[in-house]
Amino acid sequence: MTDLMLLSNVKIINKLSNFKTIFIKAGIIVSLTVYWGVILVGTFITFN
Repeated sequence: MTDLMLLSNVKIINKLSNFKTIFIKAGIIVSLTVYWGVILVGTFITFN
């Protein structure tokens, strides 16, 4: 019984860590996209 509980706790911890890494990667991608978008928009406004 305790082995099953420990195994389920390990699975929950693994799922949380996977969710955290996915969230961090998505945040980095979104922030880089916004950063380059601001640079490109500023460049096009400057040339016009």
